[in-house]
Amino acid sequence: MPRPSKTVRRQKVNAGIEYRKGNRKEAYALWTKAAEGRRELQAKKKKNLPGQDVQD
Repeated sequence: MPRPSKTVRRQKVNAGIEYRKGNRKEAYALWTKAAEGRRELQAKKKKNLPGQDVQD
């Protein structure tokens, strides 16, 4: 299984490919899923930093 950051990057790339093909709804769905995954990853990283407060 690839690293989560690679998965998010791949989703963004696939969204761009679909957008260029003209599948806009599919592209927006993929981009939304990638953005959600990125937010989760960033929240995990922020949680592990010392002295940082996480706000949802």
